[in-house]
Amino acid sequence: MRLALASLLVAASLAPLALAQTQPQAPVTAAPAPPTVPGTTTPGETPTAPPAPAPETPPAPPTDPAAIALLKALEDVCVPSAAHGDKDIGKAAKAAGYRKAGDNWVYKQPTFQFTLLAAGSNPNICQVELTHPVDLDEPAKPLVVALHNWAVFGHGWNLVSNYKHPEGGDLYITRSWEHAGDGGNEALVLTTTRKADGTPEGRNADTSTLIYSFTKPAA
Repeated sequence: MRLALASLLVAASLAPLALAQTQPQAPVTAAPAPPTVPGTTTPGETPTAPPAPAPETPPAPPTDPAAIALLKALEDVCVPSAAHGDKDIGKAAKAAGYRKAGDNWVYKQPTFQFTLLAAGSNPNICQVELTHPVDLDEPAKPLVVALHNWAVFGHGWNLVSNYKHPEGGDLYITRSWEHAGDGGNEALVLTTTRKADGTPEGRNADTSTLIYSFTKPAA
């Protein structure tokens, strides 16, 4: 399945206390030290800086086998091959455990299968077709969570889209992330395809497509 790439190009936590006043004509006495509250100091003391907020705990790495394999495909195959504009992505695919299947490369496991498509006219795009276990309520949830944590928490990307789009008797569930930097612009899209009524296309499997693209900065 070759999805339209337009979505790739379109463009995520969060006063000192007053001293008690003396009443007129009352005997002058030493004012008691005012009570303190968290974050304040008694008069004459040097204010201390508030405690630094605790660092946010990074998300745990994925445990789902398909999600682990997907991040490996992204990091070991798609990112380097697209960044270098290398049409022969077979070198990276073979090193990652993929086997040649016609013009494409396949990584097959008991519960999922990934097919790395041959580079087309744009060598800066990497496309992987995925067959993976069904999550009836949240399609491709382990894959989506793994990609989101990798992109947003691990690399500072932005989530730019999360929507469902019916077309031609199918339902496309799309999430995309983008990152712009001095070295180039990156985009990542995961689209899960289901029947128009939202049920999986396969009896025991869902189908999704991962697209990673790298755009060099303008000269």
